[in-house]
Order: sequence, then structure tokens, then C-alpha cells
Amino acid sequence: MPLRSIRVSHIVLSTEELAKVLLDHLKDDEYKAKDMLFKMFAKLAKKYSACASRNKGGDLGLLEFNTAAPELEKAAMEAPVGEVRGPVKSKFGYHIFIVTEEEEMKDLGIDGLNVSSFGAGDGTL
Repeated sequence: MPLRSIRVSHIVLSTEELAKVLLDHLKDDEYKAKDMLFKMFAKLAKKYSACASRNKGGDLGLLEFNTAAPELEKAAMEAPVGEVRGPVKSKFGYHIFIVTEEEEMKDLGIDGLNVSSFGAGDGTL
């Protein structure tokens, strides 16, 4: 599984059939533009999702590792930004989801500090 820093929105539904209906609707040509897709996704999340994140349009924020729904985490890590995916079954129900943003991940050194910031300066032990 690739390591990424991504923001994910999801809709949790009780049946796979309902998840497929919403997924088909979101894949409609009407929502080819990302901004329209994101707005409609949030609207449907507020109306249909069984998760408390529905109050934020399904936004889960930046996805952390070892989430309560590892099936969703794995699928989201493999998904491109701006493409609706699913349904993914977990113990919570059937998720349809979209990766809304990806942040660049870079190595900041040990504990997020620059190694060059240690010591008294250049040429010291």
C-alpha cells in the first residue's frame, strides 16, 4: 500500500445496492468538473450517510493510518484525487468515497527537525 497524505470524504450506507445507486449518480456526466462533484458528494453525504461525518459533508479530514475502517483506508490510499470509488464494505456498512486532496509528503529529518540545526555550527563535533 502506498504511503500518502490524503483528505477523504465518504458516505456510509447500510446496503450495497444503495451505495451503487449513489455511486452511479455521482459518476454521471453532469459531475465531470471536480468542484461540482465535490459539492454534490457533500450534499448526498449530508442527506444519506450513516456516519457523523455527514455534518461536514462526509469529510474525514486527513486520513490517518490504522483507522477504524482499514478496508476504506486501503482503498483510499490506492485511489486518485477527484475520482469517486466504492462501494467498500466495512463493519460500519458500505462506503463510497472520494479523495479530495493530497498533500506532499517529505522527510523532515529526525522528529521533524533539520539535522543541520543540531550542534554549535559547522565544523564542530
